[in-house]
Order: sequence, then structure tokens, then C-alpha cells
Amino acid sequence: MNDEYVKKQDAMDRLRRDVMGGLNYKSIIDSLPPADVVPVRHGTWLPIVSYNNTYKCSECGRLLVDITDGLKMVAKNYPYCHCGAKMDAM
Repeated sequence: MNDEYVKKQDAMDRLRRDVMGGLNYKSIIDSLPPADVVPVRHGTWLPIVSYNNTYKCSECGRLLVDITDGLKMVAKNYPYCHCGAKMDAM
């Protein structure tokens, strides 16, 4: 089973809207421990037109040089940049 994360305010809004009766949903949600998650930075590998077979991270500018397999293979072989950005497919 995979963990799923929601914003606490979204859960409270849904409970407020959907739950009937006098349940103290806010105290229940407030008592839950926070999930250990980190925000994900998203980026893309951008082809540099003036340099053949070169791609640049849209977040930090890191260059991948002499990548002859094309953009799809760059995304497959380099799913993350060293800056931590998760590279989304274009």
C-alpha cells in the first residue's frame, strides 16, 4: 500500500462539509502526526539549439553535453538533475 498525503486544511474542509453530527474533527486531524515529506522541485531538460546534443536543466542550468540519444532518452536516463529537480517529460 502506498502512502498518500493531503493538505490538512483540505481534509478539514471535506470533513466539515461531509460529516454530520457533533464530531470534533479538528481535534482528530490536529492529533495526527505530520507526514515526513519534502516538496518536489520539477524541471525539464531543455535542448540547447546552438549546441548539438546538449540539454540544460530548466531549474539550475546544468548542462548535459554530447547526449546523442535524443530528448526521450535524456529524460529516461536522467530523471533527476543534480540540483534535485525531478525532470518531467515534455
